[in-house]
Amino acid sequence: MAKNKISVRIMEQDYILVGEEEQEYYLDLARKVDSIMREISKSNNRYNVNMVAVLTALNLADALYKTQFQLSDTSEKLEVLQSEMQKPFEELNSLNRELEAVKEQYTKTQSEYTKTQIELGKISREWAKAQEEMKDLHVELDVSRQAIDELQNKLFENQIELLKVKKELDDYKGKGSFDKQDKNKGLTYKSNIKNQNK
Repeated sequence: MAKNKISVRIMEQDYILVGEEEQEYYLDLARKVDSIMREISKSNNRYNVNMVAVLTALNLADALYKTQFQLSDTSEKLEVLQSEMQKPFEELNSLNRELEAVKEQYTKTQSEYTKTQIELGKISREWAKAQEEMKDLHVELDVSRQAIDELQNKLFENQIELLKVKKELDDYKGKGSFDKQDKNKGLTYKSNIKNQNK
């Protein structure tokens, strides 16, 4: 970069400065130094130019030192802040990981819920089918009961008929003698009784 030559005036003395910065930058520096030197000179008329220059240099060195100290302190605070700022990002990352885990668990639970719903639907259909079969069985049971009732009635009637036949048989035996025709009647009764027992 090309170097610039700039003429500045400090305490009624001209100086030539050489540097890479813009002319306005060096003019601002010269005005600042000139202002400080004039303030020091006004504060004590016995100071010569060299003493004023040294005191100005001390003031600028003091300002530079304090600025460097503040910069160092600010840098440390900045590092602390950056470190503290990092914590929320780390917590955010941790929360994001937890969120992903929860999402994964939710997806798994949702899948299991869907499977359970499908199985529940199958069980409901099987239950409805079983209910229908139970109804059919109840109908068959009712029919069977009616058939049993009818058979019991027939059995009861046959028992009554059997008792009648036995009574008649006992009556014939009580007569003492049977003629051929009576014997044939007895055989007929016996035949009837056998048929009814079948």
